[in-house]
Amino acid sequence: MELTSVAEPAQRRSAAYWRDLLLGRLLPSLFFSLFLVRQLVLLWGGIQGVHGPIDALFVLQQVLALAYFALLVVLYAVRLPRLGTDHRVAVIFISFSGTFAAIGASFLPGGSRREGLVLVADVLATAGLAYSVWGLAYLRRSFSIIPEARRLVTGGPYGLSRHPVYLGEVATAIGVNLATAGWLSALAIAYFVACELMRIRWEERILALSFPAEYLAYARRVPRYLPNPFRRG
Repeated sequence: MELTSVAEPAQRRSAAYWRDLLLGRLLPSLFFSLFLVRQLVLLWGGIQGVHGPIDALFVLQQVLALAYFALLVVLYAVRLPRLGTDHRVAVIFISFSGTFAAIGASFLPGGSRREGLVLVADVLATAGLAYSVWGLAYLRRSFSIIPEARRLVTGGPYGLSRHPVYLGEVATAIGVNLATAGWLSALAIAYFVACELMRIRWEERILALSFPAEYLAYARRVPRYLPNPFRRG
């Protein structure tokens, strides 16, 4: 009787372990690996086509995008166990559909190239990618698309604003589409930004529940959205 009672929890833990390994780690890593391969192709083509500063800026943008997707592949595979989460169907749908809206916006038809905005768009996209990569480098094994809590990160860009990865992703999405977006792309980006704002609120609620004293103190001294390099520690 005792052996049976011990074996049953072990089997449940084993099933949960394999489910997390497959759905929470391997499948997301494989999904983002597709974009990693695409970035390698774009980077190779960009390097071969460098003829001036604009081309060099594009190559830098592709290098940062490659680093971004490489981090996603690795971080999903080695994530820490979650301490808190919000698995409501609406939260999951908005989190993933917003991400796909940002990725797919540049593939939507109806836009035309606006030459006067190309440089501004490239600078904004490059800055956004750099900020996102910096944020992921500090977030490391706590990354997730669904609002979850694994550990409280307060260093680096998280000492300037509470959501640097989201901020960088919004800047990147706008920059990538600014010079070429049509109405469909603009709507996709607007939806993505709305989803990011909702994810921020949900994530803050989970963090406040998981780290009640620490997160409230952190939220009081660090702004939610835009970085404040002049804040007092």
